[in-house]
Amino acid sequence: MQVSGLTDATAIAAGDSTAYALRSNGTVWAWGNGSQGQLGIGDTAINRGTPVQVSELTDVTAIAAGDGTAYALRSNGTVWAWGNGSQGQLGNGFPFNSGVPGQVPALNTATAIAAGNYTGYARLTDGTVRAWGNGAYGALGNGGTLNGPVPVAVFALAEVTSLAGGCFTGYARLTDGTVRAWGYGVFGQLGNQAMSNSAVPVPVYGLTGVSAIASGGEAGFATTP
Repeated sequence: MQVSGLTDATAIAAGDSTAYALRSNGTVWAWGNGSQGQLGIGDTAINRGTPVQVSELTDVTAIAAGDGTAYALRSNGTVWAWGNGSQGQLGNGFPFNSGVPGQVPALNTATAIAAGNYTGYARLTDGTVRAWGNGAYGALGNGGTLNGPVPVAVFALAEVTSLAGGCFTGYARLTDGTVRAWGYGVFGQLGNQAMSNSAVPVPVYGLTGVSAIASGGEAGFATTP
């Protein structure tokens, strides 16, 4: 079934029970569960069965979605977040939800974004990565397991080209075609031949020439030649 009223979408993202579309004019549209403000229209009580425009967002180039939280990257390099903020995943220093998008502080040179279930990630122009939100199992990649209500640098990670976020796990593709992973790893989702967590990035074993990465819950994926 075609989603009503969306004929010029250029990208889509899905959270736990909310969907998002980026349109060719740089606006973002959302539908589904709005209980935590994740529709971005200022209303935290009403679900929507048809797409509604997220408030005050223009010039958006990429979108990502977590569990009740959404993110947008604008053409000026800023990152915006709305919805569930209970674990710091809005990146604004406060553990509160927001029904409208707010800028994630100190991120002005972002070129890519990704979302875990309760964690946000951004790649900067210098190839480094920032993370914020839930830090359980090392999901922030900064060597600790505490939540980060504002962006922190992922430890010793540079030359990153793209990102993906899973269930308390982050992934990064480097310019040389290799992949790094960090966070929750007890099911082997870090790909480093260990069934354990890592609070700092580790190389994913045996991957070279990778062109794209993705994550689905508690698994990581990569495309190779």
